[in-house]
Amino acid sequence: MTDQFVAAFRRPGAPIHRGKFLARVFGIFSEEIVRIWAADARAPFEDLGRPTLHHDDARSTLDFTFRSRETGAVFPAELKCEIEYEGYRYFVLNDVAQLKHHSKPAFAALLAAAGRQPGLRAFVQKREVAVDGAILVWGSATAEGRSAVVSDKGFFAVLTLEDMIADLQAWKSEAFRTLVEDRRTWTNELCDALLYAPNGAL
Repeated sequence: MTDQFVAAFRRPGAPIHRGKFLARVFGIFSEEIVRIWAADARAPFEDLGRPTLHHDDARSTLDFTFRSRETGAVFPAELKCEIEYEGYRYFVLNDVAQLKHHSKPAFAALLAAAGRQPGLRAFVQKREVAVDGAILVWGSATAEGRSAVVSDKGFFAVLTLEDMIADLQAWKSEAFRTLVEDRRTWTNELCDALLYAPNGAL
């Protein structure tokens, strides 16, 4: 874990509304960051699309289906990036107890896939696929947090947006740069429109 990603949202002395605003803005396109990362041939996984898991007479659609580029193993995956919620309590994964408040059927299905529970079926683009476990994607995580969650819940891996962004920066990903530059431009254009009259005067 590095400080740069966390500090981008949580800055000592900054107004609490700053974190809330940035978290909401980032949440609009955070899933797309994962997809861009997985689309890069240097990533260890590719994304096959959103999976629908049939579990306990319920159907839940998750965020991603990761397939290992090395082994071909398939893993349903879900992104959980709660930044400023409850005073940043869930931003950095450091304990398995942080997963307890995720009680919706979709997360239960993800845990069932992680545990390779019998009876679970997975479909991607209406085609059934065999799954080899599950992957959790978090915002940021400590080494201890990753290890505890993998050990307790059986996940194949815990990935983080923080690491994915670091990869994309190191790879000088043009798709990632375009994504972020576009959103910066759009946000600036909106703020300029709100602040300035057509003649440029406030």
